[in-house]
Amino acid sequence: MLEVIPENIKQAWQAYVDGINDTINKRIDAKNLPEGYATNGFEPRPWTLMDSQAIMVNLTRQFGQGGAGELRNYALVQYLRTRPTIKDRLFDAFDDLAWSNEPSSIPTVSKRDDTTLKIPEIFNFTRAESESHLASLPNTNLLELAGSIRLASMEDQKLVAEANSVAYKTGSYAVVVSPRKSATGNPLLLTAPQMGHTMPSIVHEVAFDTPDLKVAGMDVPGMPGVIIGYNPNAAWGFTSGVADLEDIFVSPLKEGTTYIHNGEERQLEEIKFTLKVKGQPDKEVIQYRTVHGPVLLKSNGSKAVYSLRSSFWKQEVASTAALFDLYNAKSASDFSQFAAKVPVSFNLFFATKTGDIGYRYCGLVPMRAQGVDPRLPTLDTKENQWQGFVSYVNMPRADNPSTGFLANWNNKPSEWWPNGDTPVWGRAFRNQSLLDSLPQDKIALTDLEKAAWTIARRDTAVTPLLRPYIEKAVLTMPSNEQRSLAVTQLRAYDGWNLDGSIGAALANETLNQIRKLVFLDDFGNFTSDSLFTQVLQPHTIFNALDGKTNLDYLGGKSSAIVVSEAITAAQASLSASQGTDSTQWGYKSGSIRFAGQEPIPYINRGTYIQLTEFGPFWPYARSVASPGVTESGPNATSQMPLSRNWQYKVMWGWQ
Repeated sequence: MLEVIPENIKQAWQAYVDGINDTINKRIDAKNLPEGYATNGFEPRPWTLMDSQAIMVNLTRQFGQGGAGELRNYALVQYLRTRPTIKDRLFDAFDDLAWSNEPSSIPTVSKRDDTTLKIPEIFNFTRAESESHLASLPNTNLLELAGSIRLASMEDQKLVAEANSVAYKTGSYAVVVSPRKSATGNPLLLTAPQMGHTMPSIVHEVAFDTPDLKVAGMDVPGMPGVIIGYNPNAAWGFTSGVADLEDIFVSPLKEGTTYIHNGEERQLEEIKFTLKVKGQPDKEVIQYRTVHGPVLLKSNGSKAVYSLRSSFWKQEVASTAALFDLYNAKSASDFSQFAAKVPVSFNLFFATKTGDIGYRYCGLVPMRAQGVDPRLPTLDTKENQWQGFVSYVNMPRADNPSTGFLANWNNKPSEWWPNGDTPVWGRAFRNQSLLDSLPQDKIALTDLEKAAWTIARRDTAVTPLLRPYIEKAVLTMPSNEQRSLAVTQLRAYDGWNLDGSIGAALANETLNQIRKLVFLDDFGNFTSDSLFTQVLQPHTIFNALDGKTNLDYLGGKSSAIVVSEAITAAQASLSASQGTDSTQWGYKSGSIRFAGQEPIPYINRGTYIQLTEFGPFWPYARSVASPGVTESGPNATSQMPLSRNWQYKVMWGWQ
């Protein structure tokens, strides 16, 4: 991967490596290494460019990959086959749970502002083709699929990442405002990657100020350069794009390590890794690969090999190198050229000093063969291979939208964009809360600050959908129940999930109880309560209450009766968990916990938050990167007071 990187970028990266090694040597000589080295009985080896490359690959994959949900979906299908009331209408239930597209889900770009050159046909399949697709798959059992799902979703990797204070969560929100919508007449940008909260900090802040390079913003330790930031002429931010860039291909397994690809016999490739284990001999691990990519499951029982194909494989480092293009970016065309080089899935937002704002949906999206249902593993035949990729000019985009602003919280890019193998964008999605937090008229930088504060506390995505059902349900309840404190608080609930709120506690538990009353008998709990909650999303819940699902999950009851029963069940649940005195019930928000520090309430916030405004001469920017930007010493926790009070400090400026 490094060989294709321009020489000037390789030189910059090598200088970064040299700087790290200079620091390592000086700290070894001064005997002031971080205490972890003494605890584990070794000194740091020299840093290499390969180390930085590994971080680049990991970061771009974690935040920019999308797809690989086919094993999860196939496990869901296998599970549904065991449910007595579902198995005879398998695809009706599957479509209810894993819908392809929901046009009402709010997009980043409105239809009138979408300047996509030509809408591509990413998928094309009918119900009959889906049924034929499923029938062609090997009958791999649920137990075998379970372990491979963890590999596909990188669950173990995320746990290791969190334990080692590196990025382990994915998310992010951003708002960009045009001069005509801005209260000051200047373009504005809010960008906030959600990567988790640890000590030491997951991110650093950095600024370069040289005669030919002026750029400042956020980076990740070990990865050279600015990821999110600004230069004297433009500012930019990213959110994860969630496009379906990966597929699971299933190849027939003949015997041993022989599999069939496109009708021809192939041998699984073996790659050996040596792992050092403290206090034990080295251990050797073998990774198997097909022509598509790493093997996630080799099923001897069903004679099948499941492997992962990624559109961006071996291009991750190149996408990181493309960031250097942004350091001198000035115009919308500069950002278009950058977006064309990015193979992983990101939403890119930018604002320029000249007053332009824009959006580009990035990623190398495969075009699937006719009749292939992207929700299921793809049978490895000649006709089922990828049919090319979506051109970057046909990816969703917008410049200077008619609304005067663009906002995103990992929501769908445009109305026509499909879900792929993961039903993520439905009737209710969190970007509604972000939109509702912005004023209807002019937007100031302080309004963007307030929006970041508000969305950590208020949900206006699910609440408006739930409220009408609650009002109708209450009317079916006895008058004494209607007048109870808990029900009164529930009816007054307007989405504010504040610590101690009775209404918020009861509303959230009511939704949980609706989910159980409507779906538990038919589906069971999918082997765990957490999976039950994950699979039965608000989209499907409200569709069921509205009678818009393929199956009737209400069992002949009216939605009002079901919701009234859920309210009663929610009160019983809170009585069991928080006591019978409803005045003592209360919502409990998540909190950010750092060792030796008081928890910071309301966890739904950016790991790093940056606000930028372009004036007539130079950009003005403020940020917060809690808890701090060093591993030890005063700056390890210096930004915690800012984070606790939702305040920001002034960033680097140029004269």
